[in-house]
Amino acid sequence: MKKADEQAFELLFRKYYVRLCGFANKFVYDPIESEEIVQEVFLNVWRKREQLNLNAGLSAYLFRSVQNISLNFIEHRKVVNSYYAVISKAYENSINDLSAESELHYTELNQRVEKAIAALPVECRRIFQMSRTEGLKYVEIAAQLGISVKTVETQMSRALAKLKTELKDFLTILLISLFMNS
Repeated sequence: MKKADEQAFELLFRKYYVRLCGFANKFVYDPIESEEIVQEVFLNVWRKREQLNLNAGLSAYLFRSVQNISLNFIEHRKVVNSYYAVISKAYENSINDLSAESELHYTELNQRVEKAIAALPVECRRIFQMSRTEGLKYVEIAAQLGISVKTVETQMSRALAKLKTELKDFLTILLISLFMNS
């Protein structure tokens, strides 16, 4: 494999792919994401093939890599979900339930959110809106747009990072307003 022998790599891929997908799925509970994770591991192995010493413990290396990427995915999903929860909570609360001061903050935040969403790149905004406004899952978005789930995840990460940056000044005010009126 170090000599870029594609046949050796293909044999390795065929030998471990299904088992690694099953292993990844035990962590992420998403067969499509599990396949993405395993493909990422094999891509990394191929890219780093010259530096890797895989003669001892190849199987252990592959399973450990799948485990690490799966755990990273889970942590990333937690972050995405927590930001989604804050933004979702802002939309769920009605302005009528807020005090005059909170209403002003809420209105300003809403305008900022809309402006930040509108400023996202077209494809990023489209994916974000499909997820958050239409309530579609990443798999459903990927299927509708003909892209990979990983691409959807990446675009959502970018959208949330940009929204976080744009809204960081209001995040504390939002949290205080939301929990004082809950």
